Amino acid sequence: MFVKEIFCTLVTSLFIVPETVKWFRSSFPGISDRDTYVYHSTGINVSPEYKHRTEYLGNKVKNCTLQIRDLQSSDTDRYYFRFETNLQHVKWTGVSGVSLSITEPKVTLDPPVPDHTVKEGSFIHLTCGFDRCTLSESSFVWYREGQPISNEKLNKLQFNVSYEHSGKYCCAVAENSSIKSEEINLIVKYSPKNTSVSVRAPGGIVEGSSVTLTCTSNANPPVSSYTWFKNQSNVMKSGSEQNLIFANISLCDSGEYYCESSNEIGRQISPAVQIRVKYGPRDTSDSNPDKMNTILVAIVGIQAAIIFALLVVICVQWLKSKSPQENSQNIQPSSGGDTYATIDLKTLSSDYDTLQVKHRADYK
Repeated sequence: MFVKEIFCTLVTSLFIVPETVKWFRSSFPGISDRDTYVYHSTGINVSPEYKHRTEYLGNKVKNCTLQIRDLQSSDTDRYYFRFETNLQHVKWTGVSGVSLSITEPKVTLDPPVPDHTVKEGSFIHLTCGFDRCTLSESSFVWYREGQPISNEKLNKLQFNVSYEHSGKYCCAVAENSSIKSEEINLIVKYSPKNTSVSVRAPGGIVEGSSVTLTCTSNANPPVSSYTWFKNQSNVMKSGSEQNLIFANISLCDSGEYYCESSNEIGRQISPAVQIRVKYGPRDTSDSNPDKMNTILVAIVGIQAAIIFALLVVICVQWLKSKSPQENSQNIQPSSGGDTYATIDLKTLSSDYDTLQVKHRADYK
């Protein structure tokens, strides 16, 4: 609680006794009285904002000191003392008045940056102080987004900036925490955080239905590019669109999907989500003639190829077994004891390189 006492000295004569004392405020000089008061000895017409914050410490002889508790910035003004005596029409007002100026604390950022914008990882400190005075022995209260920051009583906050430090900061002297500094808005630039993929499938992930995958991320500046992947490597889509839409999903679309979000500071990859496409029974009956015709043609073709291959093998074997007989020459024995044969080399098969001739000893 911060208290201000407005000291006042009252000078009267022995024959004039003040009966009523008043304090009022006005920004305009020369005003002798007001309709509402900061303090009134009879308690009437006291302004609600001062009703429980003012106390008269003086008396009706020499001292007219007024005490104001829980000072606020709005208390800045000029204050006037007035008293009324036991004599009719004998009233006085201190025309000079007393000026009360309330100085608010001020938060400064070091190092100074335009628009109080800093990058994640920077080291900064915020200082709470006054332009015209120093309160070296005072305790301070720091606020972020209107909530007190616990265990911070010094006039400086120092920290390495993270994205969680974004917000509005102000401070106050602990003795009078009602007078807060003007807020400064600390803006932190950071790469994407908490990137994730959500699945929207109103009718379930069923073959032929519509399925939408959405990539979300927290980033400043906002995410500028999204890249979609399937099964860890296949790039499905890249650009500023954060949705991956399957208007008519099929069985081949099953797999693991994840996204990568990026901005000018950095990038982050989401955890993978598994997409399993459900499908109905497949038609294996004869009611599909085109499909059955295709199968029959394939079977007949395979069988024809096998038969043709067997015929080729049989023909080759038959030709090999017949060739030595057709290419050899008949040998006729002579009347003598020797036998001669004429060999036609043009018709000699390469399969035979030895000619054996039998000699009959009794040939006549």
